[in-house]
Amino acid sequence: MYRTGELLNYLGITRDKLRFYEEKGLLNPKKNKENNYRNYDIYDIYKIMSIDFYKKRGMTISQIQELLKNEDVKYMDNILENKKNELEKLIYDAKCMIKRIEETQTFSNNLKDDLNVFQIKPLPLYKVIGEISEFVAVEEYENVIDVINSNNDDMISQIMRYISFDKDSVISTKMLIVNTIDIEKDNEKILKYPKCLFTVAQEVQTENEQRDLIEEMHRLSTQYAAKHNLKLLGEAFARIRLITYKKNETKTYIEIFIPIK
Repeated sequence: MYRTGELLNYLGITRDKLRFYEEKGLLNPKKNKENNYRNYDIYDIYKIMSIDFYKKRGMTISQIQELLKNEDVKYMDNILENKKNELEKLIYDAKCMIKRIEETQTFSNNLKDDLNVFQIKPLPLYKVIGEISEFVAVEEYENVIDVINSNNDDMISQIMRYISFDKDSVISTKMLIVNTIDIEKDNEKILKYPKCLFTVAQEVQTENEQRDLIEEMHRLSTQYAAKHNLKLLGEAFARIRLITYKKNETKTYIEIFIPIK
């Protein structure tokens, strides 16, 4: 028989954890009738090790309670399979999150070189999976929310503004729901523009003032194209990449691609 203090030293377990296991019915140590001290035998120690065995495989306390009562190996195999699938999903989600973090870090690190500077770049491959009329048309999100939620990405990153224009003014705009892809497949609506004017613009909004970024970018891009003898195709794509906040002011950094011939 072993006292609580001895188990703390021998097994490296805490007193609180022993009490917790006891409260959950996982342990039932014998108690000294004279002083009510708990005494643990080899079977109790084996149970503590068994609990640790299942915990290290991601089992919850309720699952361990069932496993310690059920000797059916098939039952245990089903729980292990479900836990494996759950962990694989967590790993996949974590990898996607790391990728998004790295993309945002790259954007932030390049911001000082890209902000308000025109360059020639290809538009990354995007698959169009839906559209709405305007960013603030909240009631329309109901029609596309399923495809937005199916892509393991945040909402803002999947919304891209499409702008059509001529040499004089902006004609129309709408919001495309997009998903970045590496390889295009048949029967998919793909945005594919190998040559674009690229820049990053900063849009500052306060409670009382909103800047008309679209008209300003139309003016700047047509001036740049005329100066460098470039032919614009009358389309542009804008996507929010970063948002910062301070009191009563929002700064949005927008990546803009304007296809050229």
